[in-house]
Amino acid sequence: MIANPGAGVRHRFEPDRVIAITADANYSFVHLLSGQRLHMSRTLGWFNQRWPVFLRIHKHTLINPVHVREYSLKMGRHPMGYVIMTNNLRLDVSRRNIKQVRTYLEQSGANSSPS
Repeated sequence: MIANPGAGVRHRFEPDRVIAITADANYSFVHLLSGQRLHMSRTLGWFNQRWPVFLRIHKHTLINPVHVREYSLKMGRHPMGYVIMTNNLRLDVSRRNIKQVRTYLEQSGANSSPS
């Protein structure tokens, strides 16, 4: 559970209710299953330390791998890829993280989209 005292507002939520976290400088947007998007005064690194099961797919993005609906990761000379979350949020995977993300998702049994 996270409680954020920023600006006098407290948000309480469990990690299993979080689909993804995207960053903007020293702030983060937490995307919840309910469809809410919470603006938090915390960095991705702060969330990453507390929730190590979340997967860093990009410099600006952490995902909860439980909520990956499908993914497409292309290796080769110009690697590229993305994941689609259960709420249809499409998030790019950085070329530096493609190999790690592919390995993790293949082992977890997530659905790969046809190439």
